[in-house]
Amino acid sequence: MMRFEMATIAPEEFAALRERLPKATAEGLFETYRISQTTWYKLRDGVPIRRKTLDQLRARYQEVEAA
Repeated sequence: MMRFEMATIAPEEFAALRERLPKATAEGLFETYRISQTTWYKLRDGVPIRRKTLDQLRARYQEVEAA
C-alpha cells in the first residue's frame, strides 16, 4: 500500500489564500489555485492534504501574488 506524506496549513495561511481568491466556487478555485472544492474545504477545516498538493498550491499562490 502506498502512503502519502500529509500536511495542514495555519489559519493565517488559509486567510491569505482566501484573500487572493476572486470567487470561492469550484471554477474559481480551479482557475486560481488548480485545486478542488474538496481540497479547499479540507484546508479550511484543518484536515491534512497531500504534501505534493500543498506544495503545488503554494507555488501557484506565489504566481498569483506576482501577477
